[in-house]
This record gives sequence, structure tokens and C-alpha cells, in this order.
Amino acid sequence: MLNEPAIDKEFFGRGEVLRLLEKRVTALKGGYRQNVALTGQMLSGKSSILYQFLYSLKDTSIIPIYIEVIDEPFRSFADKFIATVLYNYLLSCEKEVKNDLEFLLAAAEPLIPVTVLAVREIKKDLSVKGYTAAYRKLLGLTSVLRQETGKSCVVILDEFHNLERFKIKKPYMHFGKIIMIQKDTMYIVSSSKKSAIRKILSEKLALLYGNFEVIEISGFDHATSRAFLEEKLSGLALEEGLSDYLIDFTDGNPFYITVIARKIKELAGLSRDFRVGLETLVDAITALVYAGSGTINQYLANMTVSLLGSKEQNSALDTLAAIAYGFNKTGEMAVWLGKSKGVFLKTLIELTGLDLVSKYGLFYEINDVVLKFWIKNVLHKRKTLPVGDITERESIWRATLRRDIAEHFHEKQKGIPRRVEELFSSFAGEIVGLGKKVKKLPRFSAVEIRNSLDGAEILASLPKGKYWVSRVMEKRINEPLICDFIKRYNPMRDKIARRVCIAFGGIDENALLLAKEKNIWVWDKKTLNALLRLYKRRVVICS
Repeated sequence: MLNEPAIDKEFFGRGEVLRLLEKRVTALKGGYRQNVALTGQMLSGKSSILYQFLYSLKDTSIIPIYIEVIDEPFRSFADKFIATVLYNYLLSCEKEVKNDLEFLLAAAEPLIPVTVLAVREIKKDLSVKGYTAAYRKLLGLTSVLRQETGKSCVVILDEFHNLERFKIKKPYMHFGKIIMIQKDTMYIVSSSKKSAIRKILSEKLALLYGNFEVIEISGFDHATSRAFLEEKLSGLALEEGLSDYLIDFTDGNPFYITVIARKIKELAGLSRDFRVGLETLVDAITALVYAGSGTINQYLANMTVSLLGSKEQNSALDTLAAIAYGFNKTGEMAVWLGKSKGVFLKTLIELTGLDLVSKYGLFYEINDVVLKFWIKNVLHKRKTLPVGDITERESIWRATLRRDIAEHFHEKQKGIPRRVEELFSSFAGEIVGLGKKVKKLPRFSAVEIRNSLDGAEILASLPKGKYWVSRVMEKRINEPLICDFIKRYNPMRDKIARRVCIAFGGIDENALLLAKEKNIWVWDKKTLNALLRLYKRRVVICS
């Protein structure tokens, strides 16, 4: 495994998610069951969250059952499930345990004979390849244990989408039927296939969709990323602004931050320099992302090969390269690739299904920012650069990386209002997916910044004397600020086509409710940064 799940002192951040899981367990004990689904790209930290949750779960009235669903025979999965149930039950009773199923059955039988009898029924079905019957009984095993002991179970199925690999007809249909009546067992499912798990929940488990609380795990926010990076560097200090660049480069992904920080420490140790400068950072990223032996390079290469396979791989990589170069609408891709739209639309659908790419209205974006950078500046460059000398190619890479860092600093100096003004000036009547909603963004004839005491305001002109009025707030927005925003432009309300509140520092619940009531769009930091990326601009990094 590239990165082992972090627990105890190694675990970092994610307090909000852990508190939510703990709250759901407390509710389960009170007779209310709410299932949870964790989703997010590979190596975003889902398994670490689950491991830390299990590590911190000390309540012996709850039996945790963690199973990683992998591509294996169903019999092996069933044996692991049974062994985990028995193992953790015996632990809760402070009995001796071993990683041996026959030992666990023998040790558990005097204590929970009805549950063990149910296990033997499952084993009997497995022996005659009655996998569907065994699967249904396996899922019902936690209810048998509950009836016999009074102890509820929390079942964690990591990489939940892999259930369909077993030789079971309609595994999700049976899963849904069982858990619909199984109110004493809480399920936490996770998957690195975001589109797959959402499809499973919304289509194959449609009747239970509201019973699963979906939590998307992405990179750390800026403040958490900075603290995490400082901990990983342990005593070393990056020169001013380089930490922000690294957070931008990695999108706060804990895996990328960890391996880059490790390499920085290694290089700094060789030079005995405790103040890390630009060239050390360039050296570290080069060794990991550019070099063929680099950890990140190998991970990205293996990931693309394993996901794309050999069939139509060139077409998929060319399409990814088009997006990486900023041609993220089908018309632009067609021109850049020299192909008709119909040729690569199927490829785009496949890439979206693999969660390498997401669709936002008319736009497509590569989900992993490091993958995007690697495809553009390593993979595609190696394929297209006429220069054959390896040394020269590395020099080109290093120059590209330095320019990227310089561009980051240049954009940061502009300030948030100026960058929002430039973003608005980029709108050209496109349809954009923002969260669960699709919006049409207009083409403005003019955009100007107006400063106010509470934050900059942007006035964007539309035809026929209409305007968009936007307020950019870097501090948290409360109800009085929303009221002030409404009153400020009340005299020209007939000319206002849209009010937008850019809540970079967050927004209070009452303020959000008032904004919705007054039909004011609220864009948080995540939404603004998503738009900046779609319009080929750098994200805003600030605490």
C-alpha cells in the first residue's frame, strides 16, 4: 500500500467527520439508525478516517465489523465477515481471540450458540455454492447477534462498490431488502468511485437513498493543510509563500503532502539547511513527480494504466491531455485533438465513470490536480517534445515548475476581489454545474470593483441596463451583513438581475436562510475555487 491508514497520533484533522460518526453511533444506541456513505478520490484519507473511528470506539455494547471489499471469491469475503463478527464480539467480552475461524467458532459457541448456529447455516450454503442465500444470511447475522446479546453492530464496508464483483445476483437489491428491516445495525460504506457509489445509492438502493448520509472526503482545507505540512516537516520551515504553493499544487491531499514533505526533509537533511527554499522544493517535486522512479510518478502511471486498461488507452490519455491543457469544453477539445465531438464523447463518458474526470455543465475537469499537472507536463511532454536528451527534458520540466510557482505568487498578489473581477470577465454565457444545480452564467459588458467597509463589491453590467451585484467577504458572514447587502442596493432593485454573496470566510445559518429567502446566490470558498479552475485560473489559497 502506498500510504498506510493513519491512526492515533499519526491521524490528523477530520474532526468534524469523526464527530458525526460518533453522533450516529450514539443515536444507534438510542434506537435511531442513520447509515453513512463516505466517498472521495483515491488516497484522500477515507480509510484513515474509518481506522481512526474504529480505534477510538471503546464502547463494548457496540460490535464494529470492518471489511475491505476486494476482488476475491465470495467464500473468502464471507469467512472474513464471520471471523470479524466473532473476533470483535469475543473482544467485547474480554475473551481470548485468535485470527483463526475454527478457534473463534469454538470459543464463541458456549456464549452465543444461536449466532454460531446461524454461521454454520451460512457455511452449509457456501459448501453447495448457494451464494445468494449465504449472502442474505450473512447480512442478517448482525441481527441474530443483537437478539442474542443485546449488542448492536456497526458494519463498515470499505470499497462498497466491489460487492458487484461477487457471484451473486443483484447484490444491492438483497442488501437493500435486508437493511430496510434491519434497524439494529448501522452501516458505513465507503468508495473511491464517487460516481459509482452515488449511482448505487440513488438507483440500486433508491428506496434507501435518504437513509444514507453521503459525506464527500476531499483534501484538507488551507488551515488544516498548513498545520499538517508543518507537522510532517517537523522543524523545517518553507520560505514565505511556498507552503501556500504546495497546498495549491496538492489541493490539500494528505498523501501528496506527506510524500513531498518526506522528500523535502530528506533533501534538507543532506544539505543541513533548516530553511527550505525554492530550489529544494523544485528538487523534491521533480524527484517525486517527474522522475520515473518517483513515488507520485509511479502511482499516477499505475493508476492510469490500471483504470484505463489497454483498450482505447491512447484516446483516453489524449482526451485527458486536452483537459489538462485547458481545453475543457467539447468544442475546444475537438479543435485541439483534431477530431469530431462524437469521436471522444464516449471516451469522456468512460473517464467520468472512472472518476478521473467530472462534468460541470458544459465543462469537464480532471478531479486530481496533481494528475492534471503530471499529464500535461510529464506524460504528454515525453510523448510530444522533439528534444531527445533526458537532461534537456528535465531542464524544461524544472523551468515549467518554476514558472508555475511564479504564477502562483503573481496571482496571490492580486487579492481576492481582483481575481473575482477577472473571473466574472471570463463568463461567456456558459452553462455550469455548481454542486447539484446547473446555472447559466451571463456574458458581462463591463465589470468593476467597488470598495465598501465590509468588503469589496463587484458590479457587472448586462444588456438593457441590468446588473449583477456581488459582495466578496473574506470574514464570516452574519445576518446583519446580509441585511446590509440587501439594503445597500435596494434603491436600484429593479435594475438588479442577480445578487451574489461570495462567502469566503463561511456564512452563519440564519444568514444563509435569509439569503435563500431573498434569492441571493451564496458561493462558498469551494464553489468559487471550482469556478476558477473551470475558467483556467488558479484557486484562492487563504485561511
